[in-house]
Amino acid sequence: MVLFFQALDAGQQLISGVGLLQEWTLRAISLSIGVVVVLLLVRALTDSLRLNPFGTLYQTLRRPTDRMIGHMRSSRFYYPLQQSLGFNPSILMVLVTLAILWYVLTGVLQNLFFLLQGVGLSLISFGRGDVFSGARYLIGVGLLAVLFFLMAMMTVVFVQWIFGLLAQLARRALERLTPLLRVFEFGGIFSGWSFVILWIALSFATQAVQAIFF
Repeated sequence: MVLFFQALDAGQQLISGVGLLQEWTLRAISLSIGVVVVLLLVRALTDSLRLNPFGTLYQTLRRPTDRMIGHMRSSRFYYPLQQSLGFNPSILMVLVTLAILWYVLTGVLQNLFFLLQGVGLSLISFGRGDVFSGARYLIGVGLLAVLFFLMAMMTVVFVQWIFGLLAQLARRALERLTPLLRVFEFGGIFSGWSFVILWIALSFATQAVQAIFF
C-alpha cells in the first residue's frame, strides 16, 4: 500500500515538474530573443554612428554578434536573399534563424515533456491500482521514445543543412538514418523525397501511438 502511495505522489510531482519546465522554456525563449535583439541594435548603432572600425569601442560592441553574422554570411541563403531583397540580410537572417532554432528546439523539448508526463501518468495509474492503464502508458512511452529519437536525429540533420551547425552530430545521425531513408526511396516522381516521406511516416506513427496508448 505504501508503495502505491509513493508511486502516486511521484507521478503527480513529475507532472507538476513538467509544467515548471515548460514555463522556464518560455522564459528562456523570451530572454534569448531580448538579448539577441539588443546586441543587434548595438551593432547597427555602431554602423550608424560611423565609429572608427579599428577602435576598441567599435570592436568590443560588435564582437558578441560577429560570430552570428559570420554564420549568416557563410550560409547558402545569404547571397540569394541579398540579390532578392536588395540589402544586407544578415540581421534579418539572425532573427529568422533564432526563431527557427527555438521552434525546432521547442518541438524536441515538448516531445521530452510528453514522455515525462507519460511516465507520470503511468506512476499515478499504478499508485491507484490500475495496473493495465499504467502498463499501457509505459508501453506508449517506450514506443514514443524510439520515434522521438528518430525524429530528433532528423531534426539535427535539418538544422545542419539550413545553418551549417552541429556538423559532426548531423553526420552520425545521417549514418543511422540512411537505412531507413533507403526504405522510403520509392524512385520515380518521389525520387529524392525519402527524407520528407520518412518524417511524415514517423509523424503518423507518433499520432497513432498517442491515440491508442494515451
